[in-house]
Amino acid sequence: MTLIAPAFLQRFRTFRAFRTFRAFLIGAALSVFIGFTGEYSANHIGYEPAATHLPPVFLVPFLFCVLLPNVLVARIRPASALTFYELIMVFAMGWIASTVPDQAMTKYLLVVITAPFYFSSPENSWETIFFPYLPEWLVLSDRAAARVFYEGLQSGQSIPWGAWLSPLFWWGAFILVLLFVGACIVVMLRKQWVEHERLQFPLGEVGLHLISLGGGGKEGGTGEDGRKEGGVGEGGSAGVGGDNGKGGNGKNGNRWILTGAAAMSLVMIWNIISFWGVWPPVPIMAEHSRVLTLDPAFPGLIFRMNVFVFCLLIYVNRDVLLSMWLFLVFYVLQEGSLNLLGVGSTSGTIIHGGLAGIQSIAGLVTFVLFGLWMARRHLVAVWRHALGRQDELDDAEELFSYRTAVFGFLLGLLFIICWLYAAGMSLPIMALFIALLFIFYIALARVVAETGVVTLDLPINSHQFSIAIVGSARIGHGDLTALGMANGFARNWRTFTMIGTSHVAWLKSRWRQHRQARTGRLPDLRGPGSGISSRHLFAGVAAAFCLSAAASIGYVIYAGNTSGAQNLRTDLGTDRGIRFYDLIVTWVNNATRISDLEILFFGSGVVMMIVLLAGRFLLPWWPLHPIGMVVVMSAPVRNAFLTIFLAWLVQAIVFRIGGPTLYHLVRRMFIGILLAYLFWQLAAMGVDLAWFPDRPHRWESY
Repeated sequence: MTLIAPAFLQRFRTFRAFRTFRAFLIGAALSVFIGFTGEYSANHIGYEPAATHLPPVFLVPFLFCVLLPNVLVARIRPASALTFYELIMVFAMGWIASTVPDQAMTKYLLVVITAPFYFSSPENSWETIFFPYLPEWLVLSDRAAARVFYEGLQSGQSIPWGAWLSPLFWWGAFILVLLFVGACIVVMLRKQWVEHERLQFPLGEVGLHLISLGGGGKEGGTGEDGRKEGGVGEGGSAGVGGDNGKGGNGKNGNRWILTGAAAMSLVMIWNIISFWGVWPPVPIMAEHSRVLTLDPAFPGLIFRMNVFVFCLLIYVNRDVLLSMWLFLVFYVLQEGSLNLLGVGSTSGTIIHGGLAGIQSIAGLVTFVLFGLWMARRHLVAVWRHALGRQDELDDAEELFSYRTAVFGFLLGLLFIICWLYAAGMSLPIMALFIALLFIFYIALARVVAETGVVTLDLPINSHQFSIAIVGSARIGHGDLTALGMANGFARNWRTFTMIGTSHVAWLKSRWRQHRQARTGRLPDLRGPGSGISSRHLFAGVAAAFCLSAAASIGYVIYAGNTSGAQNLRTDLGTDRGIRFYDLIVTWVNNATRISDLEILFFGSGVVMMIVLLAGRFLLPWWPLHPIGMVVVMSAPVRNAFLTIFLAWLVQAIVFRIGGPTLYHLVRRMFIGILLAYLFWQLAAMGVDLAWFPDRPHRWESY
């Protein structure tokens, strides 16, 4: 025993083990902070802190609680500062933690759990229509517990935690398995997306730019050849951040960052002072929105400037931005023309956006299936490798092995099938629903990986589309009830769509490129000197999700029971809860089926996407990107029309004047704008809490 303890302590105290453990602790603290503050700012201030794929609820604490202190430590004691690897691990953990609070996951989940036994009434007929099919082990079936959650505890009462155990356990198990299955899909597709298709991952590029400002200390470890290997603090951010030395690094690049930060600070200070009515604000806040309408029959184009989205769109390729705003205009004209002809609002239309929305969804499905077809050889190689039949494919750079990914996917899928079956869903409906679920999840992950559209959502969700295809008249009440409860995860565009996991995997691969730039060789990721461990990174992000979920869900349950959920600023039932379960009643009482006209438009969407893909791959001069058609019916994308157009216009002007060199400098300027915007938004939150607690000012609306 005396020999084991010193050996363990010596192993624990090794440099790299200490650095990994230190990064994990910081990431864990950040995750709890994100889970709590995300809910607090939504419930008590009325903000939307987690509504985007790279949200302020994560960026603000990472920048000002991790990155800024690390810069100061790097100047005073460089050897003690966080290294580039540690910053990546903390960044990855914080990013995954941000997929939990408020409308990222918690709001939808708790609404599904708590609403049925509180909002049921003789008027809505829930008890007679779907309560016989409602799996009580998935909801808060104790009416007294549901009542005190929405109305608050009376004097002398305590929180009935026992009533929450069953739904939280079974939903928690399902969510963790669903996330793990998504991670398995990411592992199987990462090499195809990153190395074969070379997707850009613009949000990851933004993250690396921010990390490169963090003053990372020396890694201090040794490589396989015994040489010292430096961190970011040893001369800048070579090999990271996407600029690769093209005019974006060094003092010149820092001047552009400071210029952007100074200009944005002036605007933000002006707007904060305008809270007291001293002068009119610069129109960059949520309230500053205008709608351009050609005719009452035509949908309006929303003119609203979102600075946060604008800064991130600067990293998106010009052809994608061009396609996005052109398709937005095209679909406005198409919808208006259909309305004038009297075929735009048929009773059988089942997708937001009508026939044009069906057309866009058809393009999305075609886009995903085409991508999987292009990846077929790689996927076959992955499965052969997992079965031990092929050694050429290397999985050392993945979050975990291909064998774990393949068999984890199969076992996880089996658990999902059993869970949904126990919840009341039949196997034929389940097969369609699961197929559409993962098609939509892969679509969002793939599109965000290539475009970085930070507000991307879907115009319809897999459970609704399943009912649209089959027809509610042909689906049993048990299936409809289970599909209605799928609102807890199927309509979620942030947590389960693999966007965060795919970007974590990309960040890990970019770390390897950074190490190659520093040492002149690729590190052996399986060796003891690799510095970054796939096992540690995946364990870190998994722990981050669990910690954020515990903080977020635990706080909402506490706040609901102590203050009454219906008194919180965020919507925890009165709208979404009633709407989610009223959908089941609508499906039961109104027999729907997909119409011939909708089938025709679905087919036209498939043809349009095939033409766009053919032009993209066969014609070098082709100007339109297929993703423009995929994202155009997303409500947050349509609301960002002005922001998208201006981002494209800025890029077009910059490339015309100064080419790629000026573009990379301008990207640095927008990093400065983003930093200043987030800092002063945090200051504005403090102003609201102190002077305007009853009418906080919203900076963003998606």
